[in-house]
Amino acid sequence: MSPTSTGTVVPMPHMGVSIEEGTITVWQVAVGDAVGEGDVLCEIATDKVDMEVESPAAGVVTAIFAEADAVVPVGEAICELDGDGNGGGADVADASAATDEGSPGAFGGVPGDPSPASAPSSGGPAPGVAERAAGGRDANGSFDPAAAADAVTSLPGPLASPLAKRIASKRGIDLGAVTGTGKRGRIRKADVLAAAEAGPAPSKPVVASPQGIPAGYENVPHEVVPTSRVRQAIAEHMIRSRQTAAHMTTETDVDLSSVIRARTELNKARLAAGDAKLSFLPFIARATCAALGEYPDMNATFQGTQTIRWGQVNLGIAVDTKAGLLVPVIPDAGSLTAPAIGAAIADLAARARDRKLVPDDLAGGTFTISNPGSVGAVSAPAIINQPQVAILGVPTIQRRPWVVTSSDGEEMIAIRSILRLAVTFDHRAVDGADATRFAVAVKSRLESWSTEAYA
Repeated sequence: MSPTSTGTVVPMPHMGVSIEEGTITVWQVAVGDAVGEGDVLCEIATDKVDMEVESPAAGVVTAIFAEADAVVPVGEAICELDGDGNGGGADVADASAATDEGSPGAFGGVPGDPSPASAPSSGGPAPGVAERAAGGRDANGSFDPAAAADAVTSLPGPLASPLAKRIASKRGIDLGAVTGTGKRGRIRKADVLAAAEAGPAPSKPVVASPQGIPAGYENVPHEVVPTSRVRQAIAEHMIRSRQTAAHMTTETDVDLSSVIRARTELNKARLAAGDAKLSFLPFIARATCAALGEYPDMNATFQGTQTIRWGQVNLGIAVDTKAGLLVPVIPDAGSLTAPAIGAAIADLAARARDRKLVPDDLAGGTFTISNPGSVGAVSAPAIINQPQVAILGVPTIQRRPWVVTSSDGEEMIAIRSILRLAVTFDHRAVDGADATRFAVAVKSRLESWSTEAYA
């Protein structure tokens, strides 16, 4: 079935420049259901974010073009609403009467249960007796309340969305102890997350399964952990980046003494004003944005026959979350002061860890900073975040013996706070010398930090 010229087509949403597709994890509606503007139509998952797709208008679902677990390119139609767009009219009223809270959709599917009857394709065979009964219809195709109830109550285990089941499995949550807030008590993602926050998850038993166990390891105690959709997508994205770009890393050591002095003074004033202290990352980010203005080929996308130099720095900040690595973006970070960048980083990181990011937060990044130093890494080469041409790795700051020069030119050994910045770049787009010059430009700005110039 193809979209019509009069209906409201709902596409797979765009969720970031590097996200090309999404997986429909569960439908919350079926064909024939009446929906209001903002009602949840389905849940989708990508390598960056899980989200709910809301209805752009009121109306009746007239077609569903992709079943649950289908992988759909961004922009491609996933369903269609009637042409009314406001939920009014006899057609909507008739459909509403046949598809109330506990009823199946017009084509037999229980809302949110992706059965073959819930998304018929034009020209295909009519649903059989078994499918009709499972969807809530009798042998003649008429709605049967008893069959509809049996279709719901006969489902194995608690009624839960696939996304809720995956999260529960990953966190060791017993779905039988979770109260669902969806239709007919369906357990949704928010219910599982609430249960996880309410108390510690029980430990998982060790699974003894010979499937996939390397030869010679059959008798070694082990646990088989399914790979989440997010982790699979991240793995695919990382491999694609390695296969696409010619990765090379250049490093430079930075004496942070000037930044430490400026940061100490600035944080003293911020604490007095009741503001939160700034970490070192906003200073590094501000110096990076300034250096990118001098080396625009580092803030670009390489396309073989051409290079796109981006007109502003949309700075991606890699954030470590329980669901995996996310890279929210600070738009036009080059126009912000260090404190403003610090506030943006804190906001994005908090929403990333709370799973409250929206697609726009992940879109349009032109350069990325990865900060493994926050968990203790002493070296920070990273994989380029496609379609960017470079990424800055920030390891932990180390106290090291350092050669310094006094005001009278005498050299001596002192203990300084040293940061070894790692710039990983696509050697197809940028020569090693230019990438190193960029790294040194970041270093120079940090070692001669001027609050007036950069803060």
